[in-house]
Amino acid sequence: MAFAEVEKVGALLRDLPCPWFVCGGWALDLFTGRVTRAHKDVDIAVAREDQFTAREYLRRRGWRLEKASGGELSPWADGERLDLPVHAVWCRNEAHDPGFIEILLNEIDGDQFRFRRDESITLARERMCFESSPGLPVLAPEIVLLYASNRPEEYDADFRNVVGSLSGEARAWLGAALHKLSARHPWADGL
Repeated sequence: MAFAEVEKVGALLRDLPCPWFVCGGWALDLFTGRVTRAHKDVDIAVAREDQFTAREYLRRRGWRLEKASGGELSPWADGERLDLPVHAVWCRNEAHDPGFIEILLNEIDGDQFRFRRDESITLARERMCFESSPGLPVLAPEIVLLYASNRPEEYDADFRNVVGSLSGEARAWLGAALHKLSARHPWADGL
């Protein structure tokens, strides 16, 4: 029952004809195999190039989609391509449980992930995800932590819960990425 909410979203997306990945706090909990905190929603990562596939899949199932930009929500119009800096789509469907998910568009090309805040930070596509024990595709914890690193005080508990379980390779990648973003990041010493 611990992962019931995220498993329901997984069932919804089971037939989505493009790769998708649980991300955010649920990704870290799936990585550790235990729920460490309450989650306000389920976040799903999709490659930006697959945005229309994801949009149509959810729209056909009755979901309302709004793009989040500059602290405002507005309808995602038919045929509208979402480019950076827009990366978040709020999806609502009162008939579904849960009735809210957030789609986060990621810069993923054929062979690598690119960090949207600094696209020189990359990770090979084959290392950017794993399959959780419930069988869900999950964004790698080092990527999730890198996104969370812009608010270290808010996500410090997530970092502490996960860092000890990261592989040496994942620690090294995250450490190098953090150093590139900020030579004095507060998490650097913990890696």
